[in-house]
Amino acid sequence: MKFKGSDVRKIALGSINNQGARNYQEDSFGFSSIDKADVDKYGFTAIVADGMGGLSGGAQVSSYVVYSMLEMQKNRDSSMPVSIYLSQALCRVNSSIVLNGMTGGSTAVVVMCLPTGVHWCTVGDSRVYLFRDKTLTVMNEDSDYMNQLIEQVISGEMTFDEAGEDRKKDSLAQYMGHKGGITPDVNAKPLIPKINDKLLLCSDGVYNALTAEELSAALSYPAEQAAAILEKNILAKGYSNQDNFTAVVLEFIR
Repeated sequence: MKFKGSDVRKIALGSINNQGARNYQEDSFGFSSIDKADVDKYGFTAIVADGMGGLSGGAQVSSYVVYSMLEMQKNRDSSMPVSIYLSQALCRVNSSIVLNGMTGGSTAVVVMCLPTGVHWCTVGDSRVYLFRDKTLTVMNEDSDYMNQLIEQVISGEMTFDEAGEDRKKDSLAQYMGHKGGITPDVNAKPLIPKINDKLLLCSDGVYNALTAEELSAALSYPAEQAAAILEKNILAKGYSNQDNFTAVVLEFIR
């Protein structure tokens, strides 16, 4: 697909979805249609969702998030700024999860590629990374209590020791299925992709298992191979508590 102000004309895809050491899979992921007519009309969307709460809850919510966002894309109001559309869409899905009484919850990472550039919107601690010119950058902010605690440390409301002892420090402040509502993290200005850029969408089972250096080394390869290397390297760690892990690699090429 074509992006304004960019030489990129194609997007190569790679993906992995592994249950790790768990006996169930709560992660979900999906892509919109890659048919040229559909891409020209709707753009291209990739989603990763990391479910929480066990197989019956987390798996259902994560798959619902993926399905709902891909379906809603087909009715997107093109006159609405994409950042507002994505944020409102995730909020509507969140409300639907709550109203339907679904148990469990899920993170969400939604990346939408349009001629205007690459847009993303996230809830929870799944991440979007940009790998450009051999440099890896986290593009979104984890919506967990630790980030809130750090802000309180910076403002002088508490000490680092107090933050480290807080019982909620490892919990998510926001997630899909949150009854108190959500405020998604969204990029207001679209990313204009460059040739050889890669975006990594992943659940925390990926970045908790691999270092930034290991992520970068894998992303040095083409998309499909990069995803396979990520999976191989995570499994090679042999962690007895390895979480479900899911990754989608988008590679922008000529």
